[in-house]
Amino acid sequence: MKKVGLRIRQLRKEKQLSQFQLSIEADLTKNQIGRIERAERNTSLVTLNRIAGALEVPLHTLFLFEE
Repeated sequence: MKKVGLRIRQLRKEKQLSQFQLSIEADLTKNQIGRIERAERNTSLVTLNRIAGALEVPLHTLFLFEE
């Protein structure tokens, strides 16, 4: 989850979105976005799919990490 959270943060920043803006687009709370990015919360694929949609990327993009 840590890598997924870091990947979400990276993509969000590339799109120049704040956590608040992403939360609105994904219909989540800002606190949820923060917890997911910090890997404090184990999230569902449904939620990850909403985040990917808000970031305008395919879901699998959230799982593309640099090793």
